[in-house]
Amino acid sequence: MQQKINLFLRLFPSKNWQYLAQVALLALLYALGAKLATSIPGVNKLATCVWPPAGIAQAAVLLFGWRVWPGIALGVFLFDTINLNVSLLNGFMSAVGACMQAFCAFKLLKYFKFRTSIDRLIDVVNLVVWGAVVATQINCTFGTLRLCVTGLVEWSEYWQTRWNWYTGDTLGVLIFTPLLLILAKKQKEQDSLIAENKTLKSHLWTGLCLLSTIAVSWLVFNSDDKGDLAGYPLEYLPFPLVIWATIKFGQRGAVISSFIVSSIAIWGGSQGLGPFISKSENINEAILFLQAFMSVIVITSLMLAATVTERAAAEDSLRESEIKYRELVENANSIILKLDTEGNITFFNEFAQKFFGYAEAEILGKNAVGTIVPETDTAGNDLALLLSDILHHPEQYAKNENESILRDGSRVWVSWANKPLFDAGGKFEGLLAIGTDITDRRRAEMQLYQLNEELESRVEERTMALNATLNALRVQQQQSERLLLNILPEEIANRLKQGDSTIADTFMEATVLFADIVGFTQLSERVSPTELVSLLNEIFSTFDQLAERHGLEKIKTIGDAYMVVGGLPTPRADHAEAIAEMALDMQQAVIQFSKKLDRDVSIRIGINSGPVVAGVIGIKKFIYDLWGDTVNTASRMESHSLPGYIQVTSATYQILQDKYLFESRGSIEVKGKGYMNTYLLQCRKWL
Repeated sequence: MQQKINLFLRLFPSKNWQYLAQVALLALLYALGAKLATSIPGVNKLATCVWPPAGIAQAAVLLFGWRVWPGIALGVFLFDTINLNVSLLNGFMSAVGACMQAFCAFKLLKYFKFRTSIDRLIDVVNLVVWGAVVATQINCTFGTLRLCVTGLVEWSEYWQTRWNWYTGDTLGVLIFTPLLLILAKKQKEQDSLIAENKTLKSHLWTGLCLLSTIAVSWLVFNSDDKGDLAGYPLEYLPFPLVIWATIKFGQRGAVISSFIVSSIAIWGGSQGLGPFISKSENINEAILFLQAFMSVIVITSLMLAATVTERAAAEDSLRESEIKYRELVENANSIILKLDTEGNITFFNEFAQKFFGYAEAEILGKNAVGTIVPETDTAGNDLALLLSDILHHPEQYAKNENESILRDGSRVWVSWANKPLFDAGGKFEGLLAIGTDITDRRRAEMQLYQLNEELESRVEERTMALNATLNALRVQQQQSERLLLNILPEEIANRLKQGDSTIADTFMEATVLFADIVGFTQLSERVSPTELVSLLNEIFSTFDQLAERHGLEKIKTIGDAYMVVGGLPTPRADHAEAIAEMALDMQQAVIQFSKKLDRDVSIRIGINSGPVVAGVIGIKKFIYDLWGDTVNTASRMESHSLPGYIQVTSATYQILQDKYLFESRGSIEVKGKGYMNTYLLQCRKWL
């Protein structure tokens, strides 16, 4: 038997029991609330003036979450089928409508960040608008439609029944939802303003307020409509008591007093008593007046309670901030003072009193100049003028340092952090200054300043001599750099300076060009050596400029031969195209030389593309050179070319054939290579 009990407890842990208890309690409260609302004499069971279950359902889903919806459905179903004797289908549809209404209210209020404590004015507004006005449209609409379809209500009475149902649900939410939410709050969450000690005096005030509210409400709403008081606006008498309860006891006082007044008013109206009966022409008008009265009193009390709670919370927060601020200021190890717009001291903390040697009573109200700030500092600066400028332009003096004076006349240095103070209208009303003693630092700075002056004079002398030496070295270094870069590519030169002893790199894609002046030997016999060297220098200098323009690397000149390469030491995809452009430019340059010198000068050019090895050899007179079959073939292309032509191999032709025009030379015999197909480069293709 015990094993069965243990198995049952494992299947239904404590959380499940707690949930089932919540569902059962909700169903019971819902049914009792409905029974209570329909048991009032003279009330229509299908649409009461106040429907507590609507408020109970909303409070339940807000407190426990949407998971308690079975309690709502069960309560509606039991009440409708047992008390109203409707069919099971009608009971089921009624349960669906009530759950939909509660779910809509739950989702809307959660979306607008509603807090169940209702301690903010926005929470009251959200509850009234979304919980009481909007969400309650659902059940009354579908419920009345269901009643008309099933024949319980005539179609001609649809709108009247819907209106009565809607106002009943709305008042049920306004009266019972806040009541249950506030009563469900833990006592520690109550506002500190109303958390009074449980003294005899507080109990007496509570009892007096409760009895007064009951007595006045009974007097007003249970008076005979034909009595002597029937002509007076008695319905306003409970308002001061509700306001008193709200201000005195906060949210609990508001919801309880509103509940008491509303309950007595409903009871009196159901008995045909009260001011609304005497002032109405029929019962419907009296109910409307009663509903309007209850709505106003509940909403007013809730808004007032929320306002009081927010104000109390703000006052508590401000009070705590002031206490913390006072403790911080008084116990701070810094000078803290306030100045008005004239420079008079209005606050002087305890540390400042000890530092400057003044008691608070002695210094307050006196001007800072002449008490803690001297007229002029040691250097002769006008500190009174400085303080006046700070007070007129505080935004420019967030921080400043100046001499101050103690009561005994000794001078100190203080660093000030300033913050301008403004009144509610944005007008400047003073300055908050926080000071730190920096006297020791300033004295050390002065000593350092004197030492620095001496050191700087000595350093300046030696720096001048050192700069002269460095300038001379820099000039020599620049000359060496220029000389090295004229011999080697910059990248290779940098690698040599970094300590690379052997430089040999393989480049899989490069294009090599060889050029040779035709008839140079015959020309050398006709001109003087000086003129010959000058001519070569002019031609090769032009070639050097072309190589630099096209981003190519000149390798060397051998006699009247010129060698240049593209694609190294920095690889580039258009190496062959760049070499082709340079070859065409070299042809044009030589033609210009021929015209200028009035001599028949021409060149042969050979080009080949392929892999090469590039590097620096030797330990003296460095030269950046190329090796490989690609280089040898390029040289053979030049030697086997025709004067004034540019001969390329098939490898170069395959790269350039889409961008340049070529003339096929056919197969020629090349020394050391056998027969090769070569091409003569003519010009670039133009679209």
